[in-house]
Amino acid sequence: MSLDLRWSTDIVTFFNPEYWDMPAEQAYSEWERKVDEDPHRFFDKMLDGAAEAQLSGIELAPAPGGWVNALRAYGTATAFKKELDRRGLVLSSSYVLPIALKAVVDAPDAKSRAVALNRLHEETAQHAEFLREVGCQTMITSTVPRAEFSETAGVEASADSFAKPADPDLMGSIADVLEGAGKIASESGVHLAIHTDAYSLASRVEDIDTLMSITDPNLVKLCIDAGHIALDGSDAVSVVRKHALRAPILHWKDCAAHLPPHKLSGTPMERHDVMIKSFRVMGEKGIVDWRKWTMTLKEQQWSGWGVAEIDMSVDPIREIREGIEYYDSELSQN
Repeated sequence: MSLDLRWSTDIVTFFNPEYWDMPAEQAYSEWERKVDEDPHRFFDKMLDGAAEAQLSGIELAPAPGGWVNALRAYGTATAFKKELDRRGLVLSSSYVLPIALKAVVDAPDAKSRAVALNRLHEETAQHAEFLREVGCQTMITSTVPRAEFSETAGVEASADSFAKPADPDLMGSIADVLEGAGKIASESGVHLAIHTDAYSLASRVEDIDTLMSITDPNLVKLCIDAGHIALDGSDAVSVVRKHALRAPILHWKDCAAHLPPHKLSGTPMERHDVMIKSFRVMGEKGIVDWRKWTMTLKEQQWSGWGVAEIDMSVDPIREIREGIEYYDSELSQN
């Protein structure tokens, strides 16, 4: 029995400067600036690359590859959809960083929280309406880190702070905010799915169990990322066994080994640069048990989107194909 599965990629896969004939050491902020100056050129090449990789869809990424720049590149949601259509692609999903969500959680007082919540709902409504016009049903975001990282490069955070159980009050607050955003998105026929970011309140089995148990399944879905879950030392197979039917989209990537969160330090981009060195294309080079993952999905009779991605690949088309071909040859009929 094979899965009812369509392949997409998150266009963060195309974010490596070398792919664009830019210096490998170029700062991410400079890459963002260049895309912002001419989003049409960059989006055209990323969409062309997805088509060349024989995908069925794409997932929009964080800035500069998000929905705002897609709109700037082509002028309207309808025009963007036409660009997808002519390449035989659809929009599987669209990711947005949880910046507005974190502003709500971190608000120092009720007035500030109300302002931040209103901003989150406005941004969610605008994003969801764009997705409705393009024909996409899934908006993805993340939660917040389960503990504080060290912002000083080379200085470790507290290992105990990441190891202890998640704060139930914080988890409850996050659940309430996610349900509110999910309700806004649902008014445009879009569902909100939570990406299982490593080291967040939605990457460890017990935390995901809690978050799913205290949120409305009609308003809050999951985007299960095997690589992120494994990087945080948790079990991706257990997550799909428990929650696959709440996940319209799965990220099929791997990692080389568990990376303890307290060892990450510096700015968010500095930490991200370290994390992505651990990610691997789906296959035999990582620690996710892909045979158990696939068999569990078949037992669950899961269907949906598979995202074959690897952050900032130097050779994105080859690596996308490498993961999908591994699935086709080793997993699809097992």
